[in-house]
Amino acid sequence: MNNLSETRLPTIEERLALLTKWKGAHRFDKDVLSAKVPEGSYIGNETASSDNIRRWATAMGDLNSRHLVPDYAAKTRYGRLVAPPLFLQSICFVGAGMLETEIEGARGFHSGSDWNFYKPVLEGDVIDFDGFTVIDVKAVRSEFSSEMIVITGACQYRNQIKDTVGLVKGFVHSSAGDASARATGKYQQIAKPYRYTEEELRKIEEDKDKEKMRGSEPRYWEEVAEGDSIGHLVIGPHTIMDTIAHIAGTQGCFALAGTGSRLTRTWIKNMLLKGSKNGPEIWDARINAFVNGELAHLDYDLGRATGAPGAYDTGAERECLGSVLLTNWMGDDGFLWRYSVRFVRFVVHGDTNWFRGRIAKKYIDDGKCCVDMDLWADNQRNDKTVLGSATVILPSKEHGPVVYPHPRTIEDIMSKD
Repeated sequence: MNNLSETRLPTIEERLALLTKWKGAHRFDKDVLSAKVPEGSYIGNETASSDNIRRWATAMGDLNSRHLVPDYAAKTRYGRLVAPPLFLQSICFVGAGMLETEIEGARGFHSGSDWNFYKPVLEGDVIDFDGFTVIDVKAVRSEFSSEMIVITGACQYRNQIKDTVGLVKGFVHSSAGDASARATGKYQQIAKPYRYTEEELRKIEEDKDKEKMRGSEPRYWEEVAEGDSIGHLVIGPHTIMDTIAHIAGTQGCFALAGTGSRLTRTWIKNMLLKGSKNGPEIWDARINAFVNGELAHLDYDLGRATGAPGAYDTGAERECLGSVLLTNWMGDDGFLWRYSVRFVRFVVHGDTNWFRGRIAKKYIDDGKCCVDMDLWADNQRNDKTVLGSATVILPSKEHGPVVYPHPRTIEDIMSKD
């Protein structure tokens, strides 16, 4: 077995040409992804059971009672437990489809998502999905890896009565190779974990105590104004246990299985493209062998091997955590329609993030009482780690309960976006 440093890697141009052939050409669904693993071992959820909803919510720290307490949920407009919006990520993470595009030496980093939600997912719902591995691909300049390829995929979700409940576009930045990312040294200055003062730790706890959860008290559209803050949510200091909690809450720890396990070996073999020997793995020089690439999120040395400043969180984890600020703010009667995030800096061991938002616009759209907001997250170094936006539909004293949006489809995205 040879280290990839001893192998000629495809150029950006060669990779771009290969990926362009995939654009709009490969559709995936549960049957396609299930065929990559041993029978019966598909990694995602299928049913929004009370157990699956609770596991997601507790893993992400979304402690709104409408997700967790059946007696409480029975008194809400839903009449039963309702799943958090990003629960759909546990049905199928769009990046799972993108793994089919792994090319020798490439390293993919989930860099953002555009979510649209159309109806709530309720306890007992059975969710199916399908999507395109690649709907767009382009090369961009990068301070991290000199040049990267941005791959966009998409997935849509339907419940058991075929209603579309959600749609997501996911973005992955694929590096020119681990060696290229290491050579730039962009994150060298934060390679050592941040060391807090007692005062800084006290401030973190004080800010956590100031977080607010709207709950059963309706937040009416008439009561909010452009320029209002939506509060904050403090996440951290980050450790690998936060990443493990996310994976356990969404994938049942499948992603962490060792490359020697029968499950992972089957998955890796079936993911390989022609000309690729190692698939989604990472070279561990300490043992002279390839290991599961997800370990870069948990192991300092393997994280550094990718060019990151150490073990880093997952984008999927960060977008779920950030969504809790919105579910806290909107209350039981609000509905998250659109949620877009971009990850602009790594979050590594010891980092703390303050997720914040501010109302940018309020308006009525075809009966929907909408609030657009700008979102961001700052870490303890005052670096921006997330930029985003969201649209929440609120109940109205004048116009009544929330009106759900008309769903779009992947075909709609392909033809108009």
